[in-house]
Parts: sequence; C-alpha cells; structure tokens
Amino acid sequence: MKQFQWEQLVSSKRIPPNQPKNDLSLLRSEVESDYYRIINSASFRRLQDKTQVFPLDQSDFVRTRLTHSMEVSAIAKLIGRQVCAKIKAMQPYSHEIIETLASASLIHDLGNPPFGHFGETAIRNWFKQHLDELTYHGKTLHALLKEQERCDLMNYEGNAQSLRIVNGLHHLHGKNGMHLTSGVLDTIIKYPCNSLEARKEQEKPKAQRSLLKKKIGYYASEATVFQEIKNNTGTLHARNPLTYILEAADDLAYTFSDLEDGYNKGLFTTDDLKAVLLASDDEKGLAKLEEKLKQTTSSHVASYYPHDGNKQAVFSWLTLKQLYCISAITDAFVTHYDAIMEGRFEKELIAVCAQAKLILNLKTFAFQKIYNTSSIIQLELMGNEIISYLMDCFVNALLPFDSETETMSEMEEKYVSLLSHNYMDHYFIVTKDLPDEEKVYHRLLMAADFIGGMTDHYAKTLYQRLRGINL
Repeated sequence: MKQFQWEQLVSSKRIPPNQPKNDLSLLRSEVESDYYRIINSASFRRLQDKTQVFPLDQSDFVRTRLTHSMEVSAIAKLIGRQVCAKIKAMQPYSHEIIETLASASLIHDLGNPPFGHFGETAIRNWFKQHLDELTYHGKTLHALLKEQERCDLMNYEGNAQSLRIVNGLHHLHGKNGMHLTSGVLDTIIKYPCNSLEARKEQEKPKAQRSLLKKKIGYYASEATVFQEIKNNTGTLHARNPLTYILEAADDLAYTFSDLEDGYNKGLFTTDDLKAVLLASDDEKGLAKLEEKLKQTTSSHVASYYPHDGNKQAVFSWLTLKQLYCISAITDAFVTHYDAIMEGRFEKELIAVCAQAKLILNLKTFAFQKIYNTSSIIQLELMGNEIISYLMDCFVNALLPFDSETETMSEMEEKYVSLLSHNYMDHYFIVTKDLPDEEKVYHRLLMAADFIGGMTDHYAKTLYQRLRGINL
C-alpha cells in the first residue's frame, strides 16, 4: 500500500494560503510561528482556569488544562525525538515533526468546556432534552435542523470544538482564526469523521467499532476546512501519524499527573499503588517503588523529608515510570510504523506497547480512587447545574437574534450583549448568505461556543450574578 509522505504530513500550508514574509522566514519556520501564535493567544491562556480533574480547586499544586497541555507538549516532543532517531525516513523532517507535536499538544484541549469532561456531557444533555421542546417559526428545533446539525449539537465534543476555535472563533488574522499550518491542525484531529459517521459506528457491536470513529472530529460548520486540511496533508479519512503520538502523550500526561495530584490529596496510599503493580505483573516497577520508599524513609535520609518521605518516593517513582512508558510508546510506534503510515492502524499506542497492562490498570485505579470520589461528583453536579442554567438563558435569547421575523425582548437583548464579540463576528461571517432558518444552527453553536469557552470561575461567577446569589 502507498504510504503517507512526511513532507506532506507536516505541511506548512495555511487555509487560506498566504505568502510568508522573507524577513520572518529567516528567523523561524512556519510551524515555529504557530507555536508563538498559540502561546500568546487568549484561548491558550484561558486554560489556566479550566479543570483538569479537580474543579475550582484552591491549591496551586493541582494541574489545570494549561499545565496539562504544557506537560503533553513536553512528552510529545520527547517521543517525537526518539522516533525520529530510530526511523530513517523521518530524520530529514525531524525539526518540523517535533515542532508540530509541540504546537498541536498546546491546542488539543482548547475546546474543553468548564468543569472538565462532565461539562461536555452537560452541554450534550441540554441539547438532547431541549431540541424537541424549543420552537422557531412554529417548528421544533429538531424538525428545523438538518440531521447532521442535530447530531453535532447532541454530541458536543471538545475535539471538534478545538478545531472550531483555532479556525474561526479565535480572532488573530481576521476570519481565519489562528491561521495555523495544516500539519498542526491535522495532528489535533483524533477522529477524522463527522457526527453522523460517529453515530453510525456506535451502532455496531463494540468489537467491530473503529477507533478513528469513536467520537466527532469536526462539525458540519467546519466540513470544508476539514477537507482542505486533509487534502494538504494527504491523510484523507485516516489519522495523521503524529496524532497517535499526541494521543499517547496526552494519556501518559494525565495518567501520571492525576495520580500525583490524587496522592497529594490523600486519595490513595502506597499500599494501594503496590497492589496495582502486583496486579499488573510489574515486578521491576514494584521493586523500584520499594527501593524509593526505602531511600526516603530510612533513618539516615529521613531528615531530608521530615513531612512525608512516602510522597517523595511516590512522586519520584511516577516520574521514572512515565519516562519508561515514553520509551515503550516510542518502540510501539516503530513496531507499527508501516501500518500507521499506510493509514490502516486503528489502535492506541498505549494499548500495544510493552507497558499496556500497567497503564490500563493505573487508569482504572485513578478512576476508582480519584475521579469517582464524592467531592469530584459533587463538583460535577454543580457544574451541570451551572451549565444547564446558562444554556437555558443564552439559547432562548439567541433564537430570535438576527431573525427576519422574530422580535427580541429587552431581556433577550441584554443576554446577547454579554456574548463575546469574536463569536458574534464569526457568526455574521459564516451566515452572511444563508437563509433565515439555516442560521438557527449557527446561533445554537454560538451559545455552545460562549458557554463552552468560559473558564470555571467565570461560569460560576456569571451564574451567581444572573441568579442573584451571594451578591
């Protein structure tokens, strides 16, 4: 089978194309320019107040989406360096590969709403519950919207939202969003399918489902730019090979950092961790952990760790084990290189690497001990209440907005005045030539854009102010 070409996979083409300035090209490459655009963007900065695991946490120790994204970037670059060193065909493009991974890692979570992944669920559930109830021009929204538009809204997805943000909602170069290179954009598309394709895939028996259609990769509103990205990189309906590295880096970052945060909060003990290693047949890992514990609790070094030698041992062990897993991911990429480059590999690298059993068990352990605790569940329920209320307010206000026949009330106008001007400008750009009823889909997306783009504290504060709580 024909393989993808690295020169095309890390394409520096932008959508729409532009002519690089000669003076800038002497200082940095196109993909390096992407990196600076991202780290200087408001969209990236907002990640500092978005939940990783613990919503609205008061501790500076706990990770946010911002620190998580930086950790993913560091891991992805390390894997990228390792695979480039081992695969001859990648070496001429090693700089572009590493920089593409660095930039893509920073934006992979831009589309996550407030209150973590549960925020996605809250937005999805709101649309599922209300599309049959709300009406426009005497039709329910369910009847008025096209099938894919309904499916987009009822399956709101952070991955698809990230693509939407960088290609339009974030204003850097007019209507083109951040105007990033196609190689970077393609790398963040974990699921190269639309909502109808994803829904059809979920109807299959679980064993027959494709990893590449597990979730939505793009909304109908981004269908054209999705196709242009794929044409520029040559990946068609397959993943960009670098996406597998980004996905693995993401998993390794949150698995080990969440365990560190969880241990720091006292949610599990060293004995709990030892039990996971035993169940995973990780004798070397267990021996290394016990060695670290012995080092930090023995009498002659205990004075260096007067508060908690066990914590120092666990943190040190997590760092070493993560590095070991990074090397295992590199080996897995090399082993499956041909299948990946031919677009026929449909597994996660962590599932086929030498540390697969341990990583899976650590993720299960984290779910049981960290994600499923009472305090997290209470905060998720609070997030659901906040998001549902805000969706009620802003969707109802936006339905008559920009309508040829509907008249907005004074209260609806006040709600709409709170929306981001960037989102409003984007709406008018994409709906300029659309008939009235076809604009409704984009108004519903604008409500989800606004609420999904909020930070945790802004969402909470706005909810309190609108409801007159604690004023």
